[in-house]
Amino acid sequence: MSITIHDLAKLAEVNASTVSRALRGDVRVRKETAERIRNLAEQYGYTPNLPARQLAAGRTGNILLCIGTPDSEIERFSAFHLSELCDRAGYDLQIVLHYNDFQTFRHRLEKLFQHTADGAILIPPGDVGHCSELTDLVNTLPIPHVFVDRYWDGIRAPVVTTDNAAAARHLVERALAWGARRFRFFFDENNPVAASRLAAARARIQEAGLDESDGSSTQQHLPLAIIGNSGKSAPEPILPEKVPVFGGFFDYWENPTLEFYEKIIVCRQNFISITEAAMHRMLQLLNSTSAGRGISAPPAGDDGCDITRIPAADFIELTRSRS
Repeated sequence: MSITIHDLAKLAEVNASTVSRALRGDVRVRKETAERIRNLAEQYGYTPNLPARQLAAGRTGNILLCIGTPDSEIERFSAFHLSELCDRAGYDLQIVLHYNDFQTFRHRLEKLFQHTADGAILIPPGDVGHCSELTDLVNTLPIPHVFVDRYWDGIRAPVVTTDNAAAARHLVERALAWGARRFRFFFDENNPVAASRLAAARARIQEAGLDESDGSSTQQHLPLAIIGNSGKSAPEPILPEKVPVFGGFFDYWENPTLEFYEKIIVCRQNFISITEAAMHRMLQLLNSTSAGRGISAPPAGDDGCDITRIPAADFIELTRSRS
């Protein structure tokens, strides 16, 4: 028969609350008493009832990270780095996957109403077009939550992402410096992250007195730049043989079609700073909740969200090797 905390208290000739404090390392318990309790617990094989302890404390000690798949660099890196940050803050990191599926993501959010974690860091599906249906669900979550990288309009939660507009402008500026006089953009305007990249890129070429390429034959002789979210999906340009083509992408450039590009510039996002900023915001919210102030909507910026924008880590330039 397993020993209970009350049995252990009788053996140690103290009350149950003293046993609980001693096993938690509470400094209010005298050193000699705490040592005697720990020795008795080991001798009789006492194991604390973790769920009961969490229920009594009103916390789980867990922070949940909800991601699509560990195949994604930002999601894989976030999991590794957040685990370290949680350890330092005295939390355990729980990782659940939504597989970039909208309905699975909804299910993960609904589980949070059971208080399965003290807080949640969320990287939603890559296509957030359907996620607007989850706005009311997200805005009524009973625990602190922070969005990382992606988000959608209408959520009342902190967001930590790259300074996407500044990064997109830099991609365009390098292409202009290389001689590009036509631009094609490959961004999804239904995604606020991609939309901000597209708006900034369009604004920059307009400042340069250029328009987005319409593919007309009168422009075919002009140097072309293709700017998009990822080099993985970069299209193969169909142009006259001697017309130079340049590329500007975020994070990825592994793609056989990139052999058609004279030069490529890749924005590498600062995943370390993004993850640390997200954890910092999470701890702020958790401390506010534990102080009895509850969960309140964060102050909104011009676009309606509380967004922390992290500058890009760096930019890599690649030049096509010639045989």
